[in-house]
Amino acid sequence: MKEYHIGLDIGTSSIGWAVTDSQFKLMRIKGKTAIGVRLFEEGKTAAERRTFRTTRRRLKRRKWRLHYLDKIFAPHLQEVDENFLRRLKQSNIHPEDPAKNQAFIGKLLFPDLLKKNERGYPTLIKMRDELPVEQRAHYPVTNIYKLREAMINEDRQFDLREVYLAVHHIVKYRGHFLNNASVDKFKVGRIDFDKSFNVLNEAYEELQNGEGSFTIEPSKVEKIGQLLLDTKMRKLDRQKAVAKLLEVKVADKEETKRNKQIATAMSKLVLGYKADFATVAMANGNEWKIDLSSETSEDEIEKFREELSDAQNDILTEITSLFSQIMLNEIVPNGMSISESMMDRYWMHERQLAEVKEYLATQPASARKEFDQVYNKYIGQAPKEKGFDLEKGLKKILSKKENWKEIDELLKAGDFLPKQRTSANGVIPHQMHQQELDRIIEKQAKYYPWLATENPATGERDRHQAKYELDQLVSFRIPYYVGPLVTPEVQKATSGAKFAWAKRKEDGEITPWNLWDKIDRAESAEAFIKRMTVKDTYLLNEDVLPANSLLYQKYNVLNELNNVRVNGRRLSVGIKQDIYTELFKKKKTVKAGDVASLVMAKTRGVNKPSVEGLSDPKKFNSNLATYLDLKSIVGDKVDDNRYQMDLENIIEWRSVFEDGEIFADKLTEVEWLTDEQRSALVKKRYKGWGRLSKKLLTGIVDENGQRIIDLMWNTDQNFMQIVNQPVFKEQIDQLNQKAITNDGMTLRERVESVLDDAYTSPQNKKAIWQVVRVVEDIVKAVGNAPKSISIEFARNEGNKGEITRSRRTQLQKLFEDQAHELVKDTSLTEELEKAPDLSDRYYFYFTQGGKDMYTGDPINFDEISTKYDIDHILPQSFVKDDSLDNRVLVSRAENNKKSDRVPAKLYAAKMKPYWNQLLKQGLITQRKFENLTMDVDQNIKYRSLGFVKRQLVETRQVIKLTASILGSMYQEAGTDIIETRAGLTKQLREEFDLPKVREVNDYHHAVDAYLTTFAGQYLNRRYPKLRSFFVYGEYMKFKHGSDLKLRNFNFFHELMEGDKSQGKVVDQQTGELITTRDEVADYFDWVINLKVMLISNETYEETGKYFDASHESSSLYLKNQKKKSKLVVPLKNKLQPEYYGAYTGITQGYMVILKLLDKKGGFGVYRIPRYAADILNKCHDEVAYRNKIAEIISSDPRAPKSFEVVVPRVLKGTFLVDGEEKFILSSYRYKVNATQLILPVSDIKLIQDNFKALKKLNVEMQTKKLIEIYDNILRQVDKYFKLYDINKFRAKLHDGRSKFVELDDFGQDASKEKVIIKILRGLHFGSDLQNLKEIGFGTTPLGQFQVSEAGIRLSNTAFIIFKSPTGLFNRKLYLKNL
Repeated sequence: MKEYHIGLDIGTSSIGWAVTDSQFKLMRIKGKTAIGVRLFEEGKTAAERRTFRTTRRRLKRRKWRLHYLDKIFAPHLQEVDENFLRRLKQSNIHPEDPAKNQAFIGKLLFPDLLKKNERGYPTLIKMRDELPVEQRAHYPVTNIYKLREAMINEDRQFDLREVYLAVHHIVKYRGHFLNNASVDKFKVGRIDFDKSFNVLNEAYEELQNGEGSFTIEPSKVEKIGQLLLDTKMRKLDRQKAVAKLLEVKVADKEETKRNKQIATAMSKLVLGYKADFATVAMANGNEWKIDLSSETSEDEIEKFREELSDAQNDILTEITSLFSQIMLNEIVPNGMSISESMMDRYWMHERQLAEVKEYLATQPASARKEFDQVYNKYIGQAPKEKGFDLEKGLKKILSKKENWKEIDELLKAGDFLPKQRTSANGVIPHQMHQQELDRIIEKQAKYYPWLATENPATGERDRHQAKYELDQLVSFRIPYYVGPLVTPEVQKATSGAKFAWAKRKEDGEITPWNLWDKIDRAESAEAFIKRMTVKDTYLLNEDVLPANSLLYQKYNVLNELNNVRVNGRRLSVGIKQDIYTELFKKKKTVKAGDVASLVMAKTRGVNKPSVEGLSDPKKFNSNLATYLDLKSIVGDKVDDNRYQMDLENIIEWRSVFEDGEIFADKLTEVEWLTDEQRSALVKKRYKGWGRLSKKLLTGIVDENGQRIIDLMWNTDQNFMQIVNQPVFKEQIDQLNQKAITNDGMTLRERVESVLDDAYTSPQNKKAIWQVVRVVEDIVKAVGNAPKSISIEFARNEGNKGEITRSRRTQLQKLFEDQAHELVKDTSLTEELEKAPDLSDRYYFYFTQGGKDMYTGDPINFDEISTKYDIDHILPQSFVKDDSLDNRVLVSRAENNKKSDRVPAKLYAAKMKPYWNQLLKQGLITQRKFENLTMDVDQNIKYRSLGFVKRQLVETRQVIKLTASILGSMYQEAGTDIIETRAGLTKQLREEFDLPKVREVNDYHHAVDAYLTTFAGQYLNRRYPKLRSFFVYGEYMKFKHGSDLKLRNFNFFHELMEGDKSQGKVVDQQTGELITTRDEVADYFDWVINLKVMLISNETYEETGKYFDASHESSSLYLKNQKKKSKLVVPLKNKLQPEYYGAYTGITQGYMVILKLLDKKGGFGVYRIPRYAADILNKCHDEVAYRNKIAEIISSDPRAPKSFEVVVPRVLKGTFLVDGEEKFILSSYRYKVNATQLILPVSDIKLIQDNFKALKKLNVEMQTKKLIEIYDNILRQVDKYFKLYDINKFRAKLHDGRSKFVELDDFGQDASKEKVIIKILRGLHFGSDLQNLKEIGFGTTPLGQFQVSEAGIRLSNTAFIIFKSPTGLFNRKLYLKNL
């Protein structure tokens, strides 16, 4: 048995690992130094796949409905024209295609009724011929909407084929299902404005929370409604008039102005003009411009939807819905049918087009030509370019026309040259199409009585919604919660997919008329939601509670109350319980002021106390909304324990079943409800899920039998404090271990099942998977389990821009509200507008009210960077805390004076009142205030527990998840899982000056892993008593901080220079020397200078789409065929490309290596397309498999002609060595660099942190050093980067040196620093392509190694290296031996 320790540095696309012995030294395993990096592709979300899948499903279901339509009509059409449906089926076949039935050519619809060259619907032709001669020319005989309109209004028999085509059109494009009204009740223009504006008012009330005055006056609603629907008035005038009615005037000028902006933006959005939604949603500091009438509005909204609060989301939903209803009223004005209004558009288009052509007749020919181009693109006769805009196109041509202003207004409102088919038709509900269908059936049933067959569906609701059998095809839809109409078992057996969850009642074919006889509605809906909800954040296998559950809301309210401070103190338990019963159980929104008044009354105080610790300073975010809802419906039963179970079930059902009907069915299971109560409950909408389970809050108890929810009620501790108590931590970990080590599954399956349900991102899931593989590989190489595994997760380097944005909005809010007093006579608000970015320096400036934190002197805004320093409040030697709460901005002189003393002693006497004011106004946190006023020597005892936790306890859930999985893997071996906080390795890097530049190579991940295992073991040996803070599964034995007996909370202080221990680290119990500073420094230095570390990367077969969506047309195909240039795939099995075009963007599944039998010889890499890979994966016989490969490659015109397959399956990411070239195969045409660049550590120190150290040197030195770095890179490239002779990259880097020397040293654009970073990226493993025009590179970016379509050629000496996840095991495969 070997004793060893593993360190892991886990990122979303890399895992650094290192293996050490008990002396902190790296071990040698299999003859290699055990340190390295595993690289892999980051886990991806499924959003794109989902979009394609839903589209496929929608089109498939449309086809399915039309199939039933054909079934109903077929026997009757047979009598009129026996080949009609067969001809239609062949209508998309090319006339020259031999597969076409020649008898049908040219006789598509009505061969018996039309003359030779006549086109149109026979009955319309007849109607045209009845008109006076002068009216006949423009009569639209080929327009489907004209046919529908005629069928609704004319009392005459239409040809049955015409009836079929009209009904087909209705069923195919049947409108949306957003409105649940039944057909007989449905009316356009009947918009419930009262309800809509009511919802908006409620949302604004919540949003403004007593701080604003925007509201829509109920007395004006009727007038606003009339204006919005008045299609006679110009749209622009309506918008202005509505804006005027929506304005709210108050005494405060600023506020009146803001209200006016809201009114304008809202009226614009509702009428389909472009406006900024952020104005409407009062989201200052954001810009969310949308135009609801544009085709891309959905995508625009998705960009910011995540950031909206509930109230803002309600506003968005309501405005979108109003827009759709008003838009519908314009498309189909009240009382008109769809086809009538479509014909209106037709005539309007014709009139306007005639007017334009008349005008253009007086203009030069070039203007006419230009108009034709724009118009053809607009009507779809010519391809549109991205961002095509009719208004811009016409402006150039028509802006001189005398009524251009009118035309422009029509264009903006979408009323100039309107089309019949536009994306705006999406606002038409299916009921309107159905009304039209009913009118057609009623008129034509006289001649074809079977059209009026009654709806045979069994459900009462179906028969109410759809009178006739044909209606059901328009009104029926498969609800989203049923999903694909196969059961999971069948789907798994047929396609292996796992996207179905439907539950059947009985077998047999499902049709639109019998869905609910075959499918179990409630069970399918429940299965759908259970697929979507995640598991508890703490307990791996427990389902979460609904967000509106009584228990979950109680937890939220108590948690918020236990975080509140009144006059700086926590609430006493008694008063907290009073607040809960007297405020929260009575009203939905509890304001900070309410609590202050209550506390004042209870404590008989004189002054109103201040209430802090709320995330929204004015009010509580949580409430007991569900409790109040239920109380109003079921009265006191809501407080009676006997009914709790039923009530929680009701809430869960409502959260699961959005469909009111299923919910109503479920309510009948609760026998004590009255009918009245049931109908009141059905009106309630609850959605969303919490993050905790019932079991966590009420299923585990402490030594006194108290559950977590009881402790939140009976103590003043918040949830995090309670859940981290040893007694609960222990039970949670045990339950999780049990969840992982359950019955008879292999380790793989167990890890998979836990990860599937875990509450974490796809990126984290993939990373944890890779961790398991790396650890297994190390254990296999050593032969036994490790003594400890230390893990650290890289923090995601967040987006700097986002930090600045959110800091800015947060400060703006504070300055407007709470901190108004402090800033009103200063220039802080203007400076905040001007501040270039809110880096820490500027942020401190604003949160300190523009003053020096230690002296109170004003800080000069323009000298922030030169005359002021950021100081640590509690010194580094005492505690390593770099958070915002432990740093302040002070003058340099003051900072030098303070040295290592604490501010409490030096400045508190004078500054405490000012600090207090900053705290009250929300500019600094309670913790920062405590740090400023804390005398280290005095209250160290009481504080120490908090310090230790902040330094050592890792709280992130993803680490707990990884720890519980690794813990269960090596439970028997007793392996310690040590969670190292990210700050510890950073501290070691800083103290020992170990530079890190991600661009140079990947070794920094491995060095971090080594530091992780060093830190983990060091803490374990130096502070064995603190194990409970960082070892997974150990629990705290301390009751009080004073039991810790620590004087210092910088846990590496003995390793710091100038520490009084003189660099010796001693085991406190045995007195033996653990290590010394010098020894550590020397060894760290050796590690950072290692030239070779093990690098292994993931290899995989590509899955996903077969082709790029675009395909080439038949004409292009024929042109290219002459060159016999590339592999194409027919669009469908029997469609020849010369008639129908073909797919050309073919994706690769994996590759093969071929022995080439041509003159040059050697080997070649070629691709197996994705679609072929699926066929091959089903071949189980080796010979058949190889023959199939040969067949696939021979069918590709660009592939080698004579070859022999030597390696039948080569995955993406495979590592190859050919002569001096080392590379990874990305595809059959792309090599990717696989060499790590090694630079002297001195260079890396200069490059680190944006060349920070280099910028401190004098100018001559800077230039000299930058050129030295360039030359060092060149030396490495000459020696090791043979691959870079492709595209002459090596030569270009040499030739570019003279240009490099002439560049500026630093700067935004072309400068030496920027070029160096680009070169490093282009030379990086997995090369990131970099454009280097600055030093004379052409258009080919550095790092692009693409070869011709014939694939990569390899010499006879080439070999593949197969590596295990760590690279400790590898196997070479020489191609010439195959």
